Amino acid sequence: MNFQIIRTLTENTINKEFRSKAITFIFIFTFIVITLIKILLDFINTNFNISGGSIGGEGFFIIFLGLSSISSITSILLGLNCVSSDFASSSISQILSFPIRRVEYLISRILGAWIISLVLFIISIIYSIVLFSLYTPGTLEFGGLFVAIISMSANMLTLATLAALSSLYMPKMYAFIFLFIFRVFLSSVNTSFMSSSGQELFANLSIFKVIRLIFYFFFPRVQIMDSYAKSFLGGSDIGVNFFTFYAHYGVTYILLFALLAFIFSRRDI
Repeated sequence: MNFQIIRTLTENTINKEFRSKAITFIFIFTFIVITLIKILLDFINTNFNISGGSIGGEGFFIIFLGLSSISSITSILLGLNCVSSDFASSSISQILSFPIRRVEYLISRILGAWIISLVLFIISIIYSIVLFSLYTPGTLEFGGLFVAIISMSANMLTLATLAALSSLYMPKMYAFIFLFIFRVFLSSVNTSFMSSSGQELFANLSIFKVIRLIFYFFFPRVQIMDSYAKSFLGGSDIGVNFFTFYAHYGVTYILLFALLAFIFSRRDI
């Protein structure tokens, strides 16, 4: 694997996506939303004496959840575009005519989309921290915030990869709707099984439950990643379950990317 090629293509992906008006719109929209939420929290705090506008309070937690949702959408949009745009412009054959392996191409495109999503997310978090700290007292547990960002970054990487996979078969609008429904499905699977014991998981098996168990064991658990991010932001300690979960995430993400690479390798270009 040629890491210089991956680096060059990743930079090309970032430059290509940053020229998109959609990224500019999302960036501006995110900052407007953060500012409006802060103004609303200050209004509620002033007029109803409900404390939620401090940097360590519920207000910052609400903004983090909002940014997580926006970043998830951004990851999906970038993932849908990072590969399909090359097919739409017919540049995919030109790119792969160079000594570039298909797996290197996929890594570069998805990595570039993920980096943009992550950078936008981190910039939005920094803006939120500055905005809250300038006008309201309070402290923030930066260790918990750092781990929460790691959890969200893993979530964004998964969504970008799923989006790239979906873009090979569907138009962008249909793929976006499908991913939204699939995201809800995965969340329901994760929520229903995450607190079950081994015996409960395999009790009363049906065809539908077997399908749900397959997704639970062999797909990254995006809903649990969200839950970890929220709990760490709230000050929870890192336990053994955290490392076990991320070991599972690493294995299942490799399987997901391997599926994408296999399908892409069979596609005529």
